[in-house]
Amino acid sequence: MKEIQLTKDQIGMIAGGVLFSGLFVYVYLFYFWLPYSKQLQAETVKVEALERDIDNAKRQKAKFKDLEGKLASLQLEKEAAQKQLPRDKQLPELIKTLTDKSRRYGVTIKSIGSASSVKEQYFTRVSYAVSVSGDYHKLGRFFTSLALEERIITIENLNVASTPGAAAGSMTGSFTLVSFLYNG
Repeated sequence: MKEIQLTKDQIGMIAGGVLFSGLFVYVYLFYFWLPYSKQLQAETVKVEALERDIDNAKRQKAKFKDLEGKLASLQLEKEAAQKQLPRDKQLPELIKTLTDKSRRYGVTIKSIGSASSVKEQYFTRVSYAVSVSGDYHKLGRFFTSLALEERIITIENLNVASTPGAAAGSMTGSFTLVSFLYNG
């Protein structure tokens, strides 16, 4: 076989081409490919972390399928409980309830005395002295309707007496009306 004879210019061109190719590969590797590779690797790690978070969120959602519905029902329960056990005295509302019930059942409210309150661990008892008059059955319906009110109120120390000189069954009564307030 024949050996290929290269001239100095050809050897210089080949050496320059190899040197230029080596320089190009070096620049490409260290300034383009490696930084891009590192960035791509970092982004891949971020994407994997986000995918794990999404999978975790999906599992949590599966556990609490109706979380919003449960929150809404708990809110309704809270509002109902606050109607039964309010945080403040709401005296005008209480007086309105008493007068509405007394009109409805034909009972006359003679007086409502001032309130006294006793603070307990979870609630406060607010007591009002009330005197009423009406016939026996009307008073019974009046007391029953008060006991069935949405707000928690009780009747204590009930004293009932017949009204002297009045129609049969006509009575007067005095009692302590107790309402409760939430301390929380």
